[in-house]
Amino acid sequence: MEDILLVHRKSNRNFSESLQDTAVWKTCLRQILFCTEMELNTIGDVIEKDDIILRGENALGLLLEILCGLHSPIVGETEVFGQFKAFVDSRKQLGDTLFGDHQKWLNFIFAEVKKTRSEHLVGLGSQSYGSLLRRYTKDYDSVTLCGSGQLALEILPWLAHKKSMQIVCREPAKLQAFAEKYNNLSISTYNQAYIHGEAMVIAAPLTDARILELMNKQDNRPLAIYDLRGEENNLPSLVAEQFPNVQVMGLHQFFAEIEEMKKDTATKISALKAILLEKALAFMQRTELRPLGWDDICA
Repeated sequence: MEDILLVHRKSNRNFSESLQDTAVWKTCLRQILFCTEMELNTIGDVIEKDDIILRGENALGLLLEILCGLHSPIVGETEVFGQFKAFVDSRKQLGDTLFGDHQKWLNFIFAEVKKTRSEHLVGLGSQSYGSLLRRYTKDYDSVTLCGSGQLALEILPWLAHKKSMQIVCREPAKLQAFAEKYNNLSISTYNQAYIHGEAMVIAAPLTDARILELMNKQDNRPLAIYDLRGEENNLPSLVAEQFPNVQVMGLHQFFAEIEEMKKDTATKISALKAILLEKALAFMQRTELRPLGWDDICA
């Protein structure tokens, strides 16, 4: 890795204050110190027993995994890569030659992360209620969301792109900030609401009777109901009896799909890590043709 290595610390414990001017990249899950072998020999006293020192293809491979989002709670997320680019820019501004434009290891990292994302991480899978609901409702122009609690607030941004987004809740004032942000959003109380969504998402502890009451307050029934209530209920059978053309998906079905996604994702992640390590090894063992006509094995 052109005489640089990584010291990986998977915690929020900072490196020693004596290293405050060194190249330490911090995320919410880890800290990584970039240095050369010579520099490591001078800072051995600040390395903790749980720190992991990585060199060569192992260092490159781990960095690729992290920047591709394979170690993030939401697999494949892009925020960590953006944080790393900002870190690199800050080191360049400080004149750190380890992160200069000519550094081949750095150019390799940026190129491979972008390539890996486009080839392997597009459509990796839905891992949250919001992402699943966005996929389930992709053919619907309008959605009604029942609730204003934490779950509803987490789901709303995933559905906010709809042509028409309706929220029905007990306290509309709690969502005023969202109403100002999204022009397509309408908010009303349960008593005032005239449900108009093609899909209906239940993210509040409503009774079956109340849900049926809401469904009866519109001429065109929703085509699908996504019920995220945790308690046992009889909604599927009640809807099948009164509205046979309406599909109902309950919480247990969400759990089953998320678990299946996790299994599939875990298999893909394992295979992808092996691919990234192979790419890192190939980079470390590459042969370059020098302009004077001699070959050089470049680390």
